[in-house]
Amino acid sequence: MKKTTIVLLLALLLGAPVPGLAAPERVLVNDVSRLNPTYVHSVVPVQGIEDLQSALAYARQHQLKVSIAGKRHSMGGHAFSENAVVLDMTSFNKVLAVDPAAKTITVQSGATWGEVIEAANEHDLAVEVMQAYSGFTIGGSLSVNVHESDPRFGPLIETVQSFRLLLADGSILRVSRTENAELFGLVIGGYGLFGVILDVDLALTGNSIEQKDEQVIDYHDYGSFFQRAISDPGVENIFARLSIAPNGSLLRQVVVTTYRASQVEPAPYRALEPSRHVGLKRFFFGLSRKYRWGKRFRWYLQREHSDWFDPPLTSRNNLMNADLSYLAYSSAEDTDILQEYFVPVERLPAFLDDLREVVEEHQLNLLSATIRYVPQNDESVLSYSRPEASFGVVLYFNVGLSETAQAETARWTRILIDRAVEKGGTYYLPYTPYATREQFLAAYPRAGYFCEKKAQYDPQGIFVNKFYTRYVRPEGLPCPTSNPLSRAPGPARLP
Repeated sequence: MKKTTIVLLLALLLGAPVPGLAAPERVLVNDVSRLNPTYVHSVVPVQGIEDLQSALAYARQHQLKVSIAGKRHSMGGHAFSENAVVLDMTSFNKVLAVDPAAKTITVQSGATWGEVIEAANEHDLAVEVMQAYSGFTIGGSLSVNVHESDPRFGPLIETVQSFRLLLADGSILRVSRTENAELFGLVIGGYGLFGVILDVDLALTGNSIEQKDEQVIDYHDYGSFFQRAISDPGVENIFARLSIAPNGSLLRQVVVTTYRASQVEPAPYRALEPSRHVGLKRFFFGLSRKYRWGKRFRWYLQREHSDWFDPPLTSRNNLMNADLSYLAYSSAEDTDILQEYFVPVERLPAFLDDLREVVEEHQLNLLSATIRYVPQNDESVLSYSRPEASFGVVLYFNVGLSETAQAETARWTRILIDRAVEKGGTYYLPYTPYATREQFLAAYPRAGYFCEKKAQYDPQGIFVNKFYTRYVRPEGLPCPTSNPLSRAPGPARLP
């Protein structure tokens, strides 16, 4: 037994302060949005499973709640709760194994996608699904069930073969589609409310060399363009960027970048390269945050000169190993927030018309708008995927930090949620919690089932975050009534 573990156990037995937990004062934490300052009991750096088990034992003994944090890029208090013990998973980050023959990787949940890409690249393999940038943790990505730009794959849950889960009582379960299967769809997309994901087995794919092709099309034509593109077996990635220019092209023109597998000699493209011109990207992005002409200029660069930033030939790993740092921003007056809305494929133009109306009427500072494809998948209980294939519209706004500005942001966000739901769609849950609880329950009809299973697997309610107490089960309220018309958890996709 490790010396640190013995010290922790003795501290628990003697009722003494536990190292890393007994802070003289509460700790103030926040997420990347800077909209959720919260005083927590303590932040515990995690390096091993023993650290996690000791922290959970301490929390149970002292009747404290536990929250789980990675890079804290979720924007709705998903990584902490008032006076909770926060488990900082970012040092729990080992790549445990790569199996080139089976095309799988086993990795601890605090590792980043960049670390996974680096390990996979050594075997000429690549990840199937990840977030848009490589700096996020695997555990965080699983907890929100991310999706990305490769039309051949759906949400991240499709690429997960199994994982180990640490429950509130300190026990460890193996979870897969055939072992403790009920937890599979509760934990993935479950926002850290059922336990701590320890490590995960993920499917990999080949590290293809891809050639870029770009064109500008009208937003009405994107659906038919996309259907034609995915009928081409060589297509491996599709990126669609909508115009943010405050003129006649706003949300009407789309730069579509298609990546197809290339037969060029792969050796010159295999090495991982740093992202190109990060400082220049940050400069141009800053101009678009501050000036209307900056938005027009950025759109011009995206439309006419994307080769400055993205080479015409690249490996899949280099394409996915994108650097997030150009978005870094800090101001006492305002902040940047993400939102995403999902609508059936055929309703995309109508939703974009609604979005344009809201942007113009409320004079919103829209910094980015992209379109991603989401095939139907309801394995995750809190699935954002609809019964039919959807497009996700990913939006990046700059908003004020003042109470008045935030109230206005909540008002127009609720309008957009209503517009998406009216069209048979929904909205993504990792972002700032402007939605009403009624909107949440309307968009996620299996929330009642989710809440009931939470009570079953965590009867003492050890794992808590602000998302849970705001939407799933506010204090003093029972679980929401299960919607009898809601879909049961979907059929498992066997690996």
